[in-house]
Amino acid sequence: MPRPEPRAYRDDAPRYASYGQAYASYGQAPRDEPYAHDAHRRSVDLAALRSAYRLLRRTSTLAALGSFVAYVVLSCYAPGLMGSRIAGELSLGMALGVLQLVVTFAAVFWYGRSAQRSVDPLARNVREQAVAVGRNTGVAR
Repeated sequence: MPRPEPRAYRDDAPRYASYGQAYASYGQAPRDEPYAHDAHRRSVDLAALRSAYRLLRRTSTLAALGSFVAYVVLSCYAPGLMGSRIAGELSLGMALGVLQLVVTFAAVFWYGRSAQRSVDPLARNVREQAVAVGRNTGVAR
């Protein structure tokens, strides 16, 4: 008894008319056309949000990580410099080690403050637009 040939998954999928043909026969515009500008606006706002978040992330990461790498490189390749005394028993290496904490906390503080000023308003705007579009089209959140 021969085995039937397997069918592709899409063979039994329903066929729909393409976008332009679906409305050409009815002589009416698609239902979503009034929202075409809103969709473009959302994509522009999302691109701005991604860009602002990317810039913020890179700047704070490079500040904290860059200062740490500089500290490690100096510790490895300039031990005499790092061991030099600044005041009393305080060496340059110890001072730069403590400065690492200050730089890290400053980067975290700057990240939070900049996110509130530049990223959060964009995210709020994108979220409000998405909720408004969801209400207009009957899509549940």
